[in-house]
Amino acid sequence: MRVSHIFIYLLIITLYSVPVSADLIIESNLTANITDKDVSSPALSPDGETIAYVAKDASRNEQVFTIKIDGSDKKQLTNDLKVKWGIEWLTDEISFLSYNNEGIETIFIVSLDGSQRRKLLNETIRMGRDPIKRDRFWGAGSWNPETREILFTSYGPNGYEKIFQVNIDGTGLKQVINDSSRQWNPQWSQDGNSFVYVSQDTKNLDELFTANADGTGIRQITDDGFKKFELDWGKEGILFVSTESQIASSEKIFIINPDGTGKKRLIEDGDFNQKNPWWSRDGTRILYEDIDIKGNQLIEILNLNKPVIEPTVTATAVKTIQPTPPTPIHTQETPVAKETPASSLTEVISSLAIVLGIIVLIMIAALAISNISKKK
Repeated sequence: MRVSHIFIYLLIITLYSVPVSADLIIESNLTANITDKDVSSPALSPDGETIAYVAKDASRNEQVFTIKIDGSDKKQLTNDLKVKWGIEWLTDEISFLSYNNEGIETIFIVSLDGSQRRKLLNETIRMGRDPIKRDRFWGAGSWNPETREILFTSYGPNGYEKIFQVNIDGTGLKQVINDSSRQWNPQWSQDGNSFVYVSQDTKNLDELFTANADGTGIRQITDDGFKKFELDWGKEGILFVSTESQIASSEKIFIINPDGTGKKRLIEDGDFNQKNPWWSRDGTRILYEDIDIKGNQLIEILNLNKPVIEPTVTATAVKTIQPTPPTPIHTQETPVAKETPASSLTEVISSLAIVLGIIVLIMIAALAISNISKKK
């Protein structure tokens, strides 16, 4: 075999070794030392050291608690009779969902010592739904520490679920995306410039979408048709809960890049169900609920190492959605998808073009050398 042929084969191999997605390294894991029964809505503090959660007190009423991962410094922050869910850590407070005196689902904010509590809004609009009554829809509010704004789900003018934004002091309430689609469970990106949410595609299937902070630049980043919920956008990607097939009975945690590439299971080995993933703000820890087939629950913490680049062959195309003006109630339209290539796919195509160009040049040079040899 000629040397020129060997070079060509080596270059062809490199076509399938273009790095386009990052992978997380799980350095270790530990189980949070929480002895309460029936824990729900666990949420990891920004520094990754404390967990806020809902559990029942001695009178069997649901309350909000905080505790260090090692089980120390446990505090009860609330003391009332109403059910609670949807915890979110703010900068120096905690928000949660509960019912107001009119029986409307409302976001409440409580100080970290439990001494102060208030409603986020005085308006009597639904800001969530009890998970027992409404499966998967209407998750917790999402906090943007950069702009001090909260995203949440409520009903829009057309009667569909819509994303709303409000300042931490309750001012500036507005609907973020003005189209005729359903939107729910928004979660801010780390830099506060974008958010991810669940909506329906043109086939009325639940998919993940991203948008700029002002509701523009909508992009569909998944296209598998499976239910998706419990989203969280961290430094190294977007976490969400879904299934691996339409008939799967267990729920798993997945991670995907914001451009729609690199989707995969976060934890290959685990119990029957994995729920409620939660990034620490510095991206070094992930909290999640691990539930075995008998329903036994543990709150697990993953300690992460720095991500490494691994080769991948495929990239996922991203769909760009052009927002449409609001439509009257009962309209059944959905966003119109327009396909555009993802940035990572563009990089791969560019790399392929360069490599193919090099191959052509080498083949021309090899042919010229061969002709010269024959003349001699």
